[in-house]
Amino acid sequence: MTMSSEAENQRQSKWGAVSFQRRRFPRIDITLPVEYNVVETEEEKVKAVVAQNISSGGLLLLLPEFQPVSTCLKVRLYLGIRAIDAGVKVAWTEILTGREKNEFLCGVFFTDIVAGDLEFIREFITEYMERERE
Repeated sequence: MTMSSEAENQRQSKWGAVSFQRRRFPRIDITLPVEYNVVETEEEKVKAVVAQNISSGGLLLLLPEFQPVSTCLKVRLYLGIRAIDAGVKVAWTEILTGREKNEFLCGVFFTDIVAGDLEFIREFITEYMERERE
């Protein structure tokens, strides 16, 4: 019997459907303030948005406008007491339907980030996951 890839990632357990995600980097669902602007435009306008999750590989942003795949952005992420500046690139964008205004989920990955900031993100995620287990 052959299972589809979706079926392989979702199996029944005695508690219900369990979803398994094969991710390269552990990620946590957390709402974080972010400021961003598009690198390749003349407009330097910085917009305030939120990240809905974070990993040491990137962020899930909630944006007010569509950003095409491969668009380069500059972000300032506020993580705890630290502001982290980084370059990111859009991996995918999805429109959220059924809302009063257009909003887009946008997966981005880090392309330019200071090693110390990346380590801070890793430590933050590890500590957050440990607290959630308690």
